[in-house]
Amino acid sequence: MSSEETGGQMIRFQTIVQTITLATMILGIAGMFVVIGRKDQMIQFNSTQITELRDIAQDLVKSQVLGSSNDSYQAEQLNDLKRRVDRLESK
Repeated sequence: MSSEETGGQMIRFQTIVQTITLATMILGIAGMFVVIGRKDQMIQFNSTQITELRDIAQDLVKSQVLGSSNDSYQAEQLNDLKRRVDRLESK
């Protein structure tokens, strides 16, 4: 083997190593973008679920307030009816 052949093989070997290194870097960067994309998707999904949960909680609070006001109204009506019955019985 002459020194030119050895030099040519060395250049080819270096080119192969550089190409493999470049491909590895590109795959690593692409992998980072995939991970970032998945995290963004997960954040968006969680944000949507939190918004839905907040709406559900608001509806529950509204129904509880309405239920409480209905209970007090019904209690008032029952007390009024009791007073009327008591008044009728006393006559």
